[in-house]
Amino acid sequence: MNRVDNEQLLEPAQAAPDTRILVSILIFNYEARDLEHCLDAIFREPRLDNMEVVICDDASTDGAWEIAKRYARRYDGHITISRNNKSFGKHENRKKARQMCKGIYALELSGNAEYRPAYVREALAALNADPHLEHAYISRMRPVNFFLPPQKLVRKTSDRELAREPLVSICIYNYNYGRYLRQCFDSVFAQSYPRFEICFSDNASSDDSWEIACEYAERHPGVMSLTRNRINLGPNINLRNCGLNLQGKYHLKLCSDDAIHPDFLQRCVTLLEANPSAAYAMVHRNLLDEEGKLSSEPPFYSETCLIPGAEQAAVYMMSSVNPCISQILYNTEKSEARRMSGNLNDRWLGDRLADFHMCCDSDIIYVKEPLLHNRIHGASDGARMAGNLLQCMSEYVLVHQLADIASNHPHMSKARDRLHNALEKLGHLCLRYCVRSLLADDEKTARRYFHLALSAFPDITEDPIYQRLAGYWHATPEEQQTILKTIASEANLVQRRLSYEPPPGSIPLA
Repeated sequence: MNRVDNEQLLEPAQAAPDTRILVSILIFNYEARDLEHCLDAIFREPRLDNMEVVICDDASTDGAWEIAKRYARRYDGHITISRNNKSFGKHENRKKARQMCKGIYALELSGNAEYRPAYVREALAALNADPHLEHAYISRMRPVNFFLPPQKLVRKTSDRELAREPLVSICIYNYNYGRYLRQCFDSVFAQSYPRFEICFSDNASSDDSWEIACEYAERHPGVMSLTRNRINLGPNINLRNCGLNLQGKYHLKLCSDDAIHPDFLQRCVTLLEANPSAAYAMVHRNLLDEEGKLSSEPPFYSETCLIPGAEQAAVYMMSSVNPCISQILYNTEKSEARRMSGNLNDRWLGDRLADFHMCCDSDIIYVKEPLLHNRIHGASDGARMAGNLLQCMSEYVLVHQLADIASNHPHMSKARDRLHNALEKLGHLCLRYCVRSLLADDEKTARRYFHLALSAFPDITEDPIYQRLAGYWHATPEEQQTILKTIASEANLVQRRLSYEPPPGSIPLA
């Protein structure tokens, strides 16, 4: 085997510099009096180029966290920092740090261990040259699938804590939503339910998001765990950071531009505790615009109820029911490993796949009260999906995936047999987005949705709306306005205006 010299070994990888890090320097449970000296040694010239530093603070009280934040600002793009809201102990904090590692190798520093750059360079060169060589302080890292759920950390729980209300973990993952973040945090701290923690992760925002999060953490000690990625590592890793700190029996994935009603947690936890067969509780929402103005829409179901999982799965074949992930409080144990991560649909519709999976084994709860304020604005995922056709193209893949999952469960035949109906509805959904695009003077996108409707469901040509739209493209501007006005006035074409009766077998809940 050819030996690789230090310069070539330490040169940044060209193919994927953000993920092919050579070495992760993991600093955990480090003593504050030595931390500055250690970090100065790491970043002193000449330093390793292809490296990252991961600092995991275990709720220290000696000033180490302030030092970590200061150096993360100074060496922006190189240091990921994380702080536990309560101490987990050295062993568990190390486990967390290693799960955040992106390097091929990991150098672990704790206590007051000294960092010696020349020695590290020499050791890395030797490890790279000999795949069988083992080193006492630098370990080879197995490739981590960052799409999979993290290993849960274990913190000893006192008898007093066990006797209290169940802990709820609120996962807030953020990128450049500082303008909405205070309202999000304020809504959580205004909850009538007393026992919750916030697991916050920021994806290297360039606005004031991180400063706002640190401010709230200082104001509410022991409640918030904090993580900031050194660079934007994508939404999956950002949400995974929240999962590394999650300790609750129940958890909520709260988008940082949304806000929750003061009774959100109390209402959902009460219903879930009274109905242990349910995997999650889903609430209705109000809509919140960029200026903070609220508007309402009818709840999906006409009453609060416990819904059999197989029946809800059949509904999922036809509708997402909840347009926003912030509407659902999950039972953590029932939701673990339910996400089919890493596939094409995961970025946009992975939560719907996971929810469908849970319905194969569990009931669900629907709450008709609008306990979520869901922000709708031009920079949201929903807006981007509508503009790039993913809202419908992903749906086409999704309903086939759902039908395939249902085929492996004998009691899920109702969901499996709805594939044809789901494709028919998708054809109509494409027409709906076509009309929305025309109303927004975006004829290019409208044409794409028009043709996509035919691809999704060839029999859509029999639909009167399709036939009217077919004539739209060759009409005069005056005729186009008349056609569009007629179509836009059709009930339920642009927005749902009614509630549905709960599925068969549902039980009303007070």
